[in-house]
Amino acid sequence: MGILDGIAGKVKSDLEWKAGQTISDTVAKGASAVTGKGAKAAPSNACPKCKKAIPDPRPKFCPGCGASLMVTCKKCNAEYPTGTNFCTGCGAKL
Repeated sequence: MGILDGIAGKVKSDLEWKAGQTISDTVAKGASAVTGKGAKAAPSNACPKCKKAIPDPRPKFCPGCGASLMVTCKKCNAEYPTGTNFCTGCGAKL
């Protein structure tokens, strides 16, 4: 069952990350509409290193600069998108 738990944890993490990005985008759009300032923020699916847009589904490495877009849990070796704070499989801080 360990393999299935790891896969379920990854799917859950990916869905949580996607939901968080959708909420962030909505809040950013709403804030710019309220303030009237059209300040452009980096896309939520941008590479943390080069800031280029990342296509969906999210790859493991940036196609623009090659930076890793995944972080591995040191406790259980599960992989998560960068920006994830905790492992959903074992609860360890990433």
